[in-house]
Amino acid sequence: MNQTAMAAVNLRAVLRTLEKLPELDPKSKQLLEHVPLILQFKAANVGSVRLKLGDGKIEFFPGGGPADISLGFPVPSMVNKMFDGKGIPVPLKGFTKLKYLTGTFTEITDRLSYYLRPTPQLLQDPEFARINSLLTLHVAVYAMAEIANQDPKGIQVAKGMRDGTIGLKIANGPALTMVINDHHARIVDGDAPKAAGPNGRHAFMVFSDLDTTGQVLRGELASYPAIGRELIKLGGYVPLLDNMNKILGMVPFYLS
Repeated sequence: MNQTAMAAVNLRAVLRTLEKLPELDPKSKQLLEHVPLILQFKAANVGSVRLKLGDGKIEFFPGGGPADISLGFPVPSMVNKMFDGKGIPVPLKGFTKLKYLTGTFTEITDRLSYYLRPTPQLLQDPEFARINSLLTLHVAVYAMAEIANQDPKGIQVAKGMRDGTIGLKIANGPALTMVINDHHARIVDGDAPKAAGPNGRHAFMVFSDLDTTGQVLRGELASYPAIGRELIKLGGYVPLLDNMNKILGMVPFYLS
């Protein structure tokens, strides 16, 4: 597994998914009822991201900027060790506030892990399964862009993708859009078929419901049988879908 790609997935997919957590999980929202502070992660060869936490919500910002706490990672593998609970970042700013990391922030990330790494028993609860499916959709789609941009195999796949967009949607539910420009991928929240520009092609994948979404992304239901049962609807520019599916197939290796 490529350490730089893994670090990018952790910083720009896993942390970005934290935005959705307090919207879905009352306990996380309660933990965030405090004066806002900004936490920055700066990783060599990956870049910087920031999280604004407080007032019952989380906001994700790509790129660096003002922060109350800033953490440095001289090599990408240090990011991954921290996410595995085996490494410590280099504090660059906010030394007096570092207890927030081992306290509230750790509790919040534990809540995300609780939903993203479920047991079969937990998935029997319809509300838990609903939250799991929504969070899994977001983290998987966000991860696809990082794999396309950073993983050697993903980069090769992206080289074969022309400018365009791929909408990933749940029927009567949320939508995300994978945007390809000059073989570089990014993810836009919402349905944005024109985000690649006037000459971009468009394709889409629509899941019939939340249960189907969760089952497919957790690997419990294969895509082709789901398509045959009309639980997944595909359309648009087929080469974009084919290449996206290759990248989607790499996601479990990074999120397992």
